[in-house]
Amino acid sequence: MDNNLFNNIISKSRMKIAVSKFEGEDIKMPKRNLPKLVATFVAATILTGGLVYATGNTIYEKIWKQPESYSITQNVTDEEKAKCISEEEAENIGNAYLKKIGLSDESIQSLGLTKEFFSNENVWNMGSQKATLTIDGETGKIKSVNIPTWEYKIPYDYGISREEAREVAVELLQKYRPEDDDGEYELVSLKRNNEQDEEAYIWYADFYKKYGDLINPAERISIGWVPTINGLYSLSIDANTYENNEQKISKEEAIKIATEKDQQIETNRTIKETKAEIRIKQMNENVYLRENFKEEYENGTLNMEKTGENTYKLKDGAVMYKTEERVRKVWCVAMIYNSDEPYYAYTYYIDSTTGEIIGGQLGNDFYSEDGLREDPNNVIEK
Repeated sequence: MDNNLFNNIISKSRMKIAVSKFEGEDIKMPKRNLPKLVATFVAATILTGGLVYATGNTIYEKIWKQPESYSITQNVTDEEKAKCISEEEAENIGNAYLKKIGLSDESIQSLGLTKEFFSNENVWNMGSQKATLTIDGETGKIKSVNIPTWEYKIPYDYGISREEAREVAVELLQKYRPEDDDGEYELVSLKRNNEQDEEAYIWYADFYKKYGDLINPAERISIGWVPTINGLYSLSIDANTYENNEQKISKEEAIKIATEKDQQIETNRTIKETKAEIRIKQMNENVYLRENFKEEYENGTLNMEKTGENTYKLKDGAVMYKTEERVRKVWCVAMIYNSDEPYYAYTYYIDSTTGEIIGGQLGNDFYSEDGLREDPNNVIEK
């Protein structure tokens, strides 16, 4: 490379690196490593065309962006329609899936392109005489199926044991999982619609996709069925793929990042204890809402209009916020507060590669996620 050009790049890169921030401080690099760093910086900037984030001696693309706002509507614009599969394609997919689930005599009788209420995603909603289906408007992948129980002749003796339910659940997973998905799933939750096994006439199984010792709640297949006849009652498929990003941030760093952010937001409570573990989580707008609309967020009245002493309704033209649907390895850092409310807590999702806060959840997320196995109606055994 020409020396003048290289010196010019170094000069500009020094300026860019100087204004980059990591944990609120300027990044300081030893001069002897600067040419190597600049080469990496330039390559990363050319490849990503955007912001970068430094961890150690490696430069990563920043993944967190401010959530986009949108108004709740069920109308699909012409521009959005152009990105979606056609009505004929959607109908063909629906008819093929009816056959897959054993409704060979059924055919799609109604369908329409609309938006899912809160996700703002375009979907094809369709129905036959017995079933309703939802498919992704752009990819055509099945999102959900529902068949009411009255469409089945439920046998008088429909009670099955826990072990039988577990075996059937695995069989139904293989039957209804996407054909292009050969990954491993773990049965995380197995419930029934009655406290007693023998009195339950619907069973529900939740499977999460596995990546080593971790599970991804955003890649989930949930199945409900009528026992004995194994008639499909409900099916939902979430297919947000895990990016399998590197773990570069330590537990101590993650706790520090979360604590500093929490002290900026939570000014009325002090932290009693913290808990941090590596998990897989989907990016969300939760921390953004908590930071920018704290009172409404905590009261559950964001985008709500008061109609009575304790009653609310959704505001007309309510503005919602949404992030990219990226799924990453994160440090879940739960803040448990000193409070009169014994279970009041907040959990931050710290990206394990960049150290950015990419989401969160009100409450102790470990209690919520691990609590699946502690639910009295959940029959999965540890």
